Amino acid sequence: MATEETKNTTTHKRGSKAAKRTESAAKATKSDKAVKSEKTATKKAKSSTRSRGNGGSRNGGSRGSRGGNGSNRRPSHSAPQSTAPQQDEVLIAPPKYRKGSMRIVPLGGLGEIGRNMNVVEYNGHILLIDCGVLFPEEEQPGVDLILPDFHYIKDRLDKVEALVLTHGHEDHIGGVPYLLKLRPDIPLIGSKLTLAFVEAKCKEHRINPTLVEVKGRDKLKVGPFNLEFVNVTHSIPDALAVFVQTPAGSLIDTGDIKLDQLPLDHRITDLVEFGKLGEKGVDLLMMDSTNAEVPGFVKPETSIGPALDQAFAQATRKIIVASFSSHVHRVQQVVDAAHKYGRKVVFVGRSMVRNMSIAADLGYLRLPEDTVIDLKQAHDVQDDKLVYMCTGSQGEPMAALGRIADGNHRDITINEFDTVILASSLIPGNEHGVYKVINKLVQLGARVVNRDNAAVHVSGHCNEGELLYMYNIVKPKCAMPIHGENRHLVANGMIAVKTGVDPQNVVLAEDGDVVDLYHGQAAVVGSVPCGYVYVDGDSVGELTDEELEKRRILGTEGFVSSFVVVDTETADVITGPKIYLNAVAEDESEFDKVRHQIVEQLQDAMMQGTRDTYKLQQIMRRTLGGWVARQLHRKPMIVPVVADIAQDVDDAMGLNAAK
Repeated sequence: MATEETKNTTTHKRGSKAAKRTESAAKATKSDKAVKSEKTATKKAKSSTRSRGNGGSRNGGSRGSRGGNGSNRRPSHSAPQSTAPQQDEVLIAPPKYRKGSMRIVPLGGLGEIGRNMNVVEYNGHILLIDCGVLFPEEEQPGVDLILPDFHYIKDRLDKVEALVLTHGHEDHIGGVPYLLKLRPDIPLIGSKLTLAFVEAKCKEHRINPTLVEVKGRDKLKVGPFNLEFVNVTHSIPDALAVFVQTPAGSLIDTGDIKLDQLPLDHRITDLVEFGKLGEKGVDLLMMDSTNAEVPGFVKPETSIGPALDQAFAQATRKIIVASFSSHVHRVQQVVDAAHKYGRKVVFVGRSMVRNMSIAADLGYLRLPEDTVIDLKQAHDVQDDKLVYMCTGSQGEPMAALGRIADGNHRDITINEFDTVILASSLIPGNEHGVYKVINKLVQLGARVVNRDNAAVHVSGHCNEGELLYMYNIVKPKCAMPIHGENRHLVANGMIAVKTGVDPQNVVLAEDGDVVDLYHGQAAVVGSVPCGYVYVDGDSVGELTDEELEKRRILGTEGFVSSFVVVDTETADVITGPKIYLNAVAEDESEFDKVRHQIVEQLQDAMMQGTRDTYKLQQIMRRTLGGWVARQLHRKPMIVPVVADIAQDVDDAMGLNAAK
C-alpha cells in the first residue's frame, strides 16, 4: 500500500522558459560579448523548448498556484492525485538516458521555498539529495504537509544508492520518513546533528533508518558517485554542501548556505575547499537562491546578541521568544541572555523540546546549570524571571505562539507588559500570518519585538555579494539556481552571468524538469510529472485538487442546499424548493426571488422529457448558482437534491411485482 500512497496521476502541460529566463540572465552584463551570447542562447533555447504556463505566486513567485488553478483535472480512473503547481496539460517527455551523461531532476524546491529534493542519475544508478516538505498555506485547508512527488523514482527505488541530507531543516529532511516507507533501507548520509534530527523523526514513524555520518572534507564513494562534503554556515549547525563526481562530470549542491565569518560555533563556510574543488573543475553549481535579490552581505549571527540583550534589559514581565525549532544558535543566544539577567528558560512545543534536547546531548547547545526548567515548573516562578522559548515565528496557527495569541494555550497566557520576540525572518508568503499574530499580541497588551523594530534576526542564506564570491571561487562551467521562488532563481542566474558563466549555460529549471549534463554542458531536455502530494491526516496523496477547492469554498463562501420534490409523470413541482443556508450572511428570505425561477426551469425540463433526477439537480444547481453569483456576488457550495415521487411509485410497484 505504501508504494501507492504517493502515486501522481495528474497530467499537465509543461515547457521550459529557458529562452526568456536566459535572456533575463544575460541582461545582467552589458558587454558586447554577453549580448552576442544572449542572442545565441535565446535562439538555441527556443529551438529546444516547450511553452510553459506561468506559475503565479503568492508573492510574485509560483507557490500561489499550488491550490489549484483550474487546469488540473481529475483523472478518469480512481487513483491518488496531487496538484502540479507549474504544469499545464501535456508533458514533453525527456529523451532516453544518454550514456555518458549525468541527469538531474529536481522534484521540489524550484519556484517555492520548501520541499527541496534533487535526483541525480548516472548509468541507471540514482543519488538523492535532500527530501523535505512544504508547509501548507491558507488556501490548503486541512493539509498537514506537502511532499515532493516520488512518482518519478517510485518504480526504481532499488536503484537508489543513498540519500544525502545537507542539513536538518524540515524543508530538507521532513519528507524522509515518507520516502523510507517506500524503501526503509535507503542509506541516509549526513552530519551528526542532521542525522540525529532525522533519526528522532523516523522513530515517530516507527522506522529504524540506516545512517552514515560524515563531516566536512570527508570523501565517500556510493555506487558510481564519488562524494565530497564541504562545511557551510547556515541558520542551523552542521550544514554541508556536497560535491558529486561521476565519469560524466561533476556538480556541487550547496544546500542552504551563507558566508557568515563570525558564527557562534566558529565553523565557517569552507571557502578553501570550495576553491580546491573549483581548481579541480566543477561542471555544474546548484546554488541556493533564497536571498539572490538582496544586495550586500548577511550580517553575522553574533550581531543578534546585543539586540536580544537590549530587549531582555527592557523587559519587566515574562519574555516569549519565537524561533525555528532547529535554530540552535539563536536559542543559544536566548539562553545566554536569560542566564545573564537571571531568568529561567522554558522550551515550549514538541519539536522545540525534542530538537534542543538532542542538540544539548550532542554538545551543540550549552545550557548553564539550573537555567532550563520544565513547563510545569514554570508555574512556581515569577513572571519577571521567565523566558519561554517556543515555535510559531512564521505565524503558524497551531504552533505555540499562534495558540498563545489566540488565548488557546493550555499553560501560557499573554498579560499586559509582557515581551514577545519574533527572532526569525519572514518566509515569502507568510507575512499575513505573522502580522496577524503580532496584532493579536499587541491587542492583548504585549510589547512585540521583531525584525521591523530591532535587529533580532539575520538570514541563513547568501545575499548577492556572497553569491558573487561563491561563483568567482568555484568558477563553474554551468549554473543551476535552486532553493527559491522564480524571482530568486532568475536573480541568481543573473549573478552567475555577471561572474562570467555563459548565459547558454545558466539553467533556470522548474520542478520536474529533466536536466542533462553532457560533456560539460547542462540543458533542460524534457519534463516529467511532478505535483504536490498532500499529507492530510492519515492519508498521503489521496487529497485531490477538487476536494481542496470544496474546502476553500466552504471556508470562504458558505454552503447552500436546495431540496425539491417533483413528479416527472405530470412535469410538476410538488414541494419546494426549500433552501437551507450555512455560513451565508444573507437571510433565507432573499432567496424567495429565485425559487420561482428554479420551479420554471425544472418544469420546462420535465415537459421536454427529462426524467433523470441527476440532470434535474444540475439544472437546479445552475439556476441557483447563477442567481447567487449575480445578485449576492458570492460563490457558495451548492448541493441540490431532487426527489421524484413518480420514480418512487415505479420502484414500489416493481418491488410488489417481484414479491
